[in-house]
Amino acid sequence: MRFRLKSICCLAIAASCAITACAPSDPRHVSTLSPEARLQLAEAADASGDSDLAIAMYSAAAASAPSNVALQLRCADALARSGKIGQARQLLMDRLHQNRGQPDLIRALALVDLVAGQPAEAIAQFDRILARNPRDVRALGDKAVALDLLGQHATAQATYREVLALTPNDPAATNNLAVSMMLEGHIHQALETLEPMQDAGTSPPRLKVNLGILYALNGNAEQSRQLLGDLVSDGDLSALTRALSSSATGARPGP
Repeated sequence: MRFRLKSICCLAIAASCAITACAPSDPRHVSTLSPEARLQLAEAADASGDSDLAIAMYSAAAASAPSNVALQLRCADALARSGKIGQARQLLMDRLHQNRGQPDLIRALALVDLVAGQPAEAIAQFDRILARNPRDVRALGDKAVALDLLGQHATAQATYREVLALTPNDPAATNNLAVSMMLEGHIHQALETLEPMQDAGTSPPRLKVNLGILYALNGNAEQSRQLLGDLVSDGDLSALTRALSSSATGARPGP
């Protein structure tokens, strides 16, 4: 499961976080700042690599405007990126008590659960969103990722297809569907799914990498190298294909 987590879960977290962080040198001055000014300071600190100051400013801004969902998400994102997953989760839980049923906060909490290696808990959160809106494409796609992380590939693939029925030719959903097939050992099916997308201008870079890996798994070394170029070293590619082949051992091969 550890390998699958690294392979599939290329998610960007938009969550919120708790309020423990390093404070700036003059708290009397900071206390007079508006949430907007704190957010600007947080963004500047984030860009300069000062994560402690960035988190302090994001947290102060979020605490001063608890009903501002966007601020909570920015704060949580900063905390999660700094590895403070527990604080991010606690902040989201606190804000959900104040904003019950808010779908962006629920989704952020689910994504934090995914990063924390708790896909079952994440699915429960995605199901809360889908209970209200069964056609929520983001919740469906993220739930499918969580199902893959649990090893429930057939159910995950059915869910990706729900996404594609709502948004045909969506490159991210197509890519994740192919990865799910690859993890289950259905290499030919995965290739047939991904190949038509390789020239699409909107295809994410990871689609190209995954297609190169699929070519390698299928024994097409030259096509794989042409596609990957210097993106993946020969040694890394060999290790990756061995790991994927091992993870798919016992799976029914694709047609």
